[in-house]
Amino acid sequence: MSIKQDETGRRMELSTVYVSVEDMDRALDFYAELFGTAPTQADDRFSMFAFDGVDFGLYDASHDGGAVEFGDSCVPNFEVDGYRCFHFRDTEGNRIEIFSHDGE
Repeated sequence: MSIKQDETGRRMELSTVYVSVEDMDRALDFYAELFGTAPTQADDRFSMFAFDGVDFGLYDASHDGGAVEFGDSCVPNFEVDGYRCFHFRDTEGNRIEIFSHDGE
């Protein structure tokens, strides 16, 4: 797979990953507890948690009149210390993966 570069030679950079939510308040409570931090932006339409270089967003498409299929619209993958890998579902039906590399 190649990374597309623009005319200046810059590569695309991932800035945000987001999942669709039906209930922003419920999703914000869930992710604030999961991440152990408050969101850097929180409103009814789009909320965000900041990580090193990539933000994790929550999007309520009903504010834009969009139709959304909820659950597994994106599979966020978070790395932790120790050797583990497990999946669970958030309050909006999205599958979340937590993993780590052994000995790294």
